[in-house]
Amino acid sequence: MHSGGKKMKKVAILKETNVGEDRVILLPKDIDDLTKKYEVYVEKGAGEKLGISDKEYINHGAIIKERDYCWKNSDFILKYKGPTVNEYKYLNENTKIAAIFHAEGNYGLLKELQEKKVTAYTYEFIETDDGFFPMAYPGGEIAGKMAVMYANFYQQRQYGGLGKALFSIRGCEKSKIAIIGYGNVGGAAIKLATALGNEVFVFGSNITKLKKNSVYMDENVHCIDSTKENLKKILPQMDAIIGAILISTYDTEPIITDEIFNSLRAGTVVIDVTCGYGKGYIPSIDKYTNLDNPIFISSNGIVCCKIDNLPSAYPKSTTEAYSSNAKEWIMKILDNELLGTINEDVLRGKIFDNGKISHQVIKEHWDYYERNNI
Repeated sequence: MHSGGKKMKKVAILKETNVGEDRVILLPKDIDDLTKKYEVYVEKGAGEKLGISDKEYINHGAIIKERDYCWKNSDFILKYKGPTVNEYKYLNENTKIAAIFHAEGNYGLLKELQEKKVTAYTYEFIETDDGFFPMAYPGGEIAGKMAVMYANFYQQRQYGGLGKALFSIRGCEKSKIAIIGYGNVGGAAIKLATALGNEVFVFGSNITKLKKNSVYMDENVHCIDSTKENLKKILPQMDAIIGAILISTYDTEPIITDEIFNSLRAGTVVIDVTCGYGKGYIPSIDKYTNLDNPIFISSNGIVCCKIDNLPSAYPKSTTEAYSSNAKEWIMKILDNELLGTINEDVLRGKIFDNGKISHQVIKEHWDYYERNNI
């Protein structure tokens, strides 16, 4: 029971409505602290695709409600992914919501959030003073490791690869993997790629920071300044390339230019984990793939993979990793918005405040859309 007799604010955990999205933002075991401070609604069947019953949520203090009730009677909405078009009807000036929005790539969603005067936080923008993105870590780890596993699988000759195993085999020279970026995704890819016995070439724009981090890396990891000259010289020697920069968009300068892409050996596997939108940092990979059809072969024989939701292939593992990490940060978001406890880290993840854009990245993209009449 809440002490002091004050009326508890109401928080709702919703079931995802995206097709093929089985995850939920918080598992039953991770809502205990939440239910001590807030009245927690969980949408009926929120965890059913993960084999989690409503009763498990009830046992941890939640109240099960239908979708309409959750949207219309909650002070704050918690989702895994941002609202779908079918959920736009629920948005209004009283809506306060947190999710993985990736809103900068969705002009329609930006318009809805603005016109409906919504207050919104996006988990991936929450940032600590030292530049760490704590809520991006679990998904990033899974995506980074999956990228290495996908690269190895599609290196098989029958899929168009060179036929080189991306793991050590006695008597064989080490396979070579390039990883562009060294954040949550890149770091996980580096770890698995080296553990499997590959020679790894890590490209970064902040070479001083990269080399400082290299003391924690395997001796088979080479840290390289991400210049056009270095990329042009080294990438054609690679068996696989993993793109793992933080964000890729309309105004992102190409890193793997068309010239470099066309110089790669036929059979090289390129996994674009960042994906993004617009031409981005790998303009030659100009179409998405998906979990059902993961690859396509480019005109010069490159095996291309560009899946924007890799972790959703493992919904149970992803939810477990994300939920246990997210509970602390979600509590800070709620305390910030509902109780007035200011936390600068979560404020960096606030993208709309009553319909007003409150994050520079969102502002830049909104201006781009408006300028180009998208």
